[in-house]
Amino acid sequence: MKKLSVMVLFIAFILSCFAPVYSADINNGINDKYFGETNPVITGKSVDCQIRIMEFVVGTRMTVAQKQVFVKAIIDESKNMDEEQLNDFLDVVGLAESLNKLSNQDAEPVRQLLEKDFDATVAALEGQNDLAAIQYKKLKDNLTKIVVSNKEVKVTRQSVEALAEYLAFVANPSNPVWPNDLTVDATAMRIRTGFAKYTEDEKSALEDFQLTWYLIRAAWQNADAKQKAAWQKDFAKLGLKPGADVTSANIKAAINTDVYSDLLDYATRLKIEPIEWSANTTALIW
Repeated sequence: MKKLSVMVLFIAFILSCFAPVYSADINNGINDKYFGETNPVITGKSVDCQIRIMEFVVGTRMTVAQKQVFVKAIIDESKNMDEEQLNDFLDVVGLAESLNKLSNQDAEPVRQLLEKDFDATVAALEGQNDLAAIQYKKLKDNLTKIVVSNKEVKVTRQSVEALAEYLAFVANPSNPVWPNDLTVDATAMRIRTGFAKYTEDEKSALEDFQLTWYLIRAAWQNADAKQKAAWQKDFAKLGLKPGADVTSANIKAAINTDVYSDLLDYATRLKIEPIEWSANTTALIW
């Protein structure tokens, strides 16, 4: 287990910058084919497992943009791996599969061990401007950075980044204009200013929206064209325009669960869960 945790760190923390990943997309999920020219090949499942381990460590779901960072790292680093390193990389599938055999009580010590390794690596890279280490720390910080809250609900930065992607998606599911940091900041500001006017259900919907966004993507990526067309008609009623600024009213309308509840039900029927880390799922969600 220790060896695998170090291997995961080695892969994840050699990173450069954002770039398109053509083997994974919002409409189809992760295709189970190789990423880059390697022997043995890196499959979509092995990439998915790498991401799952990272999500397991921090206890959340990544956004599309956050996944893009770590997948780019895998692709770039694979170019310099020898066969032994590639086989070690692919062994992470076994680690992810083993999580399915652990109870919550038994899984927690494993998570803590991995987190300790990740945190130590980040500390060692302090001041070196390592983008992956920065990204990992940002992901953890996102879960504790409160954008707005009341006694019952806490809306974190991670929730807002997921919401901003969801808003971009419903504006144009086939080709979203993904939010940048400025767009996310503007979304956070509008949530803060509009929060008092939201219903209790709408406020609750904002909490841990990254989990909701994961299930929405899971449903969309596994549905047929007819089902997608029906959902898209509901999205169109929101009147969101690709790339346009969203208002507090836009957000209030978009987080009404009537807009996406059918997608959540669809994901449930597929037996996809928001918090589940093993590799035994048949869906590779992007």
